[in-house]
Amino acid sequence: MKFLEKEAGAVIFDMDGTLLDSERISCKAWDAGAREFGLSVPAELFLKMVGHRTADCLKIMQTVYGDTIPVEQIGIAANKHYLRLVDAGVPVMPGARDALEFCRGNGLKIGVATSTRRVNAEKKLKRAGLWEFVGAATCGDEVFAGKPHPEIYLATAEKLGVPAAQCVAVEDSPTGFQAAFSAGCVPVLVPDLIVPAEKTTAQAAAVLRSLQDFSLFFS
Repeated sequence: MKFLEKEAGAVIFDMDGTLLDSERISCKAWDAGAREFGLSVPAELFLKMVGHRTADCLKIMQTVYGDTIPVEQIGIAANKHYLRLVDAGVPVMPGARDALEFCRGNGLKIGVATSTRRVNAEKKLKRAGLWEFVGAATCGDEVFAGKPHPEIYLATAEKLGVPAAQCVAVEDSPTGFQAAFSAGCVPVLVPDLIVPAEKTTAQAAAVLRSLQDFSLFFS
């Protein structure tokens, strides 16, 4: 196991689109929230929002619709629809539980670095039966700067007590990947909705088809 032999001490997972198949739910929620104010969030706009915190998603919307849109109300409405949709259940990404079991079985600490706010992140992971694996989590409402800034990964590594350079970071989006890469983690990309650019794949320690291949990264 190449990274275990190099004393990798932890794996930090993104949540939405990595552990949970929740990005499609988020897209529906943002569009429903925006439509309450006569706007919309089509797929091409949502892809620019993937990986970002709510506040940063609203800034992205402002680049399209202008600074005068009611961002606070849109954010509240989108969250309302999101919670409604999440209550129906969020599927676990293929291989996610196996990847977490692999980490635990090999003595790797497990962290989560998610742009989702704490209350929603814990709720989703608990309902999915994955929270029990998490040793430390940093959420979007707990950092000054959201992804692609590295703060969220640096904070999670510190909570785990493992240097960032000894943390494998698993991300699905270019935004999250850049945060992990800039933090000095060992970045692994598992693309979901967004096809990564060549620059991103070149920076990745590995690009996996799904978390079903996660253990192969260490073989």
